[in-house]
Amino acid sequence: MSTIRGIRSSDVLPQPGFTATRQENGGYIGRHSFAVLRTAWGGSGVTGRFAKGTPITSLDPDLSFSWSFLKVVEAEVVSEEGDITIVSVTLSGAQGASYGESGEAPDPTYRLSGQLQDAPLSLHPKWAALSEIFRWALGELINGNRRPSKEFTQVGTYDEEDFFTPAEDTSSAPITLTGDAIEFCKIIARGETTYLRPVITWTESAQGTDGLTNAQLSKLGNISTPRGDPPEAAGTRDWMLTSAFQEQNGEMFTTDLEWTLSEKGGHDDFLYADA
Repeated sequence: MSTIRGIRSSDVLPQPGFTATRQENGGYIGRHSFAVLRTAWGGSGVTGRFAKGTPITSLDPDLSFSWSFLKVVEAEVVSEEGDITIVSVTLSGAQGASYGESGEAPDPTYRLSGQLQDAPLSLHPKWAALSEIFRWALGELINGNRRPSKEFTQVGTYDEEDFFTPAEDTSSAPITLTGDAIEFCKIIARGETTYLRPVITWTESAQGTDGLTNAQLSKLGNISTPRGDPPEAAGTRDWMLTSAFQEQNGEMFTTDLEWTLSEKGGHDDFLYADA
């Protein structure tokens, strides 16, 4: 069997510099490199040993078996002088499940996020406090079926030629607005039909050898109490599990569960309570 610099065509020689980094959620990422003959790379006997999912201890038996959970994710091949090829592998893995028997992650991290999102004016708390007739009139204004008076104190049907004069042939009398309904009328007359409302989310991230469980996925869209130490849902507010994310890198899973805080009054129990 031909040899170059003492390396045989079937050899995979570990190089110095194995590294492994424990991430904040308990998973590990690592790197290791190996020398092989340039002419040997591409043959199934060598290339196949770097297959995705191969334990690093199979490639480097001198490493402690405790590192066997680290598996090959990808391999980078660089040709060196002297017919040598260096194969650098990226590794990932975890020593335990993402969620234990209790359903809780062993090394979770939590993130609180708040942002403003557009929402219809009809979802504003001050809109909800209006009388039914005011809400209907303002809704007609938004839909273009009614128009405001010059002082924004009435909503009705008006002539095109004289915008603020009630049409003689209207079949319904103008509706007189008061209080907050007048302010909404002014806003709608400016062409604004949405407002910015705060949306608060609480996210749990975890890593491990498995992904999200059926029990967790079944709670998506249900009122649910987040784990960790989220801000207290004061008064009539509550939390709903609104997002579930899973990503697999080799044999390591990264998962995110996200809860969203309700407006005052909470989420609708009839629609979103866990059956």
